[in-house]
Amino acid sequence: MTHSIRSARRDDYDQLCALFDELDEFHRVKRPDFFRAFDGPARPREQIERWCDGPDSTLLVAEEEGALLGLAVLLTRAPSDFAGAVPRKVIVIDNLVVTARRRSRGIGRDLLDAATAWARTREATHVELGVHDVNRDALRFYRRHGFALSVNWMSKAA
Repeated sequence: MTHSIRSARRDDYDQLCALFDELDEFHRVKRPDFFRAFDGPARPREQIERWCDGPDSTLLVAEEEGALLGLAVLLTRAPSDFAGAVPRKVIVIDNLVVTARRRSRGIGRDLLDAATAWARTREATHVELGVHDVNRDALRFYRRHGFALSVNWMSKAA
């Protein structure tokens, strides 16, 4: 079977929430000091609609025979106010997940390719993302696809 990549639709909401639940559970298990369970759906319907309908965002999905296998949330970052920064237009991959049962089949790669294509249509100069250090599989995946470490963002308990 072959998957395809498309823009999410409002009627994808329940399947999107299931994918976000899978992503969120991974983060809750790996970083309970940072993530907790939601008091409602994984993402409010209004948030999904803003991502789908907004001029500076999109939500891409990987689909096979009506089943969503993965998603990517893309957001346009506001330009830096720092006068010393080289002007850049950045698209951020805010979330990317492929359901665990379908990983290693090219779905993540295809979502990344579609994200890059979407960024190019918006004349972006860069595509960026953040990965928690505990997510070693994701770090390897993104490195294999041309992403390189840019900033080490660190934290400690106060």
